[in-house]
Amino acid sequence: MENISTGLKWVIGIIVTILIVAAGVSIYLIINNYFIRAQEQTLAQTQMINQAEFNMYDNKDVSGQDVINAAMKYKGRPQFSILIKTGVNPGGFYARNTYTTYYKPAQEAVGETAATELNLAEPNKGAKNYSVSQMLDQSTVGTNNAYNCNINTLSLFKATLHKDKNGEVRIIEFNQNPDN
Repeated sequence: MENISTGLKWVIGIIVTILIVAAGVSIYLIINNYFIRAQEQTLAQTQMINQAEFNMYDNKDVSGQDVINAAMKYKGRPQFSILIKTGVNPGGFYARNTYTTYYKPAQEAVGETAATELNLAEPNKGAKNYSVSQMLDQSTVGTNNAYNCNINTLSLFKATLHKDKNGEVRIIEFNQNPDN
């Protein structure tokens, strides 16, 4: 009789242990899903906050002064370029940055929507780039200005953001409106 009692205690102990382990595993799986979802939401919010600084340039009309301000603000950002196209220089030029690396926007694919993926592995080497002081230097306006990089601070520009495949803004392109 004592052997049966001891055997039952062992069986009940094993069943209780299995139930406790099963409960622990199920609680872990439930909590793990919550942690993963919280991490994804935090990452999405962080990216949204990081990209919020570019909202004023997202397909908006900005003044020439805003172009100059952007050139000064983002000149120290790595893997980032500002492309400026004026009425006099429709091919455009880049605002000088501290990394001297400039990226071209992706070209639209034939028969497809605009490609938003940038090839950061191939920077635009030898790109014409000018400092903010050269953009504001009105003493070189006209025939003396061989590089046509002057920006009228009162002109209107259409701002366009170009993002890489990770959704990070890499290029701000400013196109001067033709009627300004």
